Amino acid sequence: MSVKFGIYKCNICGNVVQVFEAGAGELICCGEEMELLSTQYEENEIGEKHVPVIDTVHEGCETGVCTEATYVSLNKHPMTKEHYIQFIEVMNQEKNEIRIKFFKPEETPVYNITGFCEKPFALELCNVHGLWRSK
Repeated sequence: MSVKFGIYKCNICGNVVQVFEAGAGELICCGEEMELLSTQYEENEIGEKHVPVIDTVHEGCETGVCTEATYVSLNKHPMTKEHYIQFIEVMNQEKNEIRIKFFKPEETPVYNITGFCEKPFALELCNVHGLWRSK
């Protein structure tokens, strides 16, 4: 049985899927059951940043109107062909609104989510170290 909003990976070909409506069947790829990725929350000692950070920053004032922007970012993570952030996904607490941005190697893993919702949480998928969630 699949898990709603679960992210699954094929350990043979690397396919990644997310379930939006859970059903009774199993997710199969390349003849084998796909792995449900477990979400990690705590950084490790390898020196790379994996837990997504959500920050609202002051972007300046023009003609007396001050603006702010909200970003999800991973500042200290490699973005090479061998090791990179595949996507950042943000979701509201009720899990009924989702936004996602995909990244390629060499891109900066920063996602502008200004105006999305009041208290989102973020997930990111590292192609080497798996799935991580913001605090």
